[in-house]
Amino acid sequence: MRWIRQRHGERGSAVNDGLVTRRSAYDVGETISALRAEAERMGAAVAAVVDHAAAARKAGLSMPDTQVIIFGNPQAGTPLMQARPEIAIDLPMRLMVRDDGQPGSLVTWQDPAYLAQRYGLGEDQLAPLNAPAKIVSAVDGR
Repeated sequence: MRWIRQRHGERGSAVNDGLVTRRSAYDVGETISALRAEAERMGAAVAAVVDHAAAARKAGLSMPDTQVIIFGNPQAGTPLMQARPEIAIDLPMRLMVRDDGQPGSLVTWQDPAYLAQRYGLGEDQLAPLNAPAKIVSAVDGR
């Protein structure tokens, strides 16, 4: 998968309000498929793919193509929830892919540093929170 670099940010990433966003050169469907395959390859269980645009159409509304892939690994997430039960509101992890009217699509996830600060996690607890970035980077390298 090829990623389009933005003017600002390392490797096309931008961080804003606890979120990290990168542009994919591919449409929402292709990007979701590649991210899902990589998450599963890395041992994560994909709990769901939520298609917000499809739900909007069923309600008689319209919105740009927007899908969220929800994935996790209980071996990684459970210790975090045992240490900080409140983090369960942010687990399992999610990657949002949306059409912004430009070529390709945007991929957004929560910044691990933001989550670590929010929940007062130590450096030894950060690895599971890096899963979205690792998945995106692995897909980016294809």
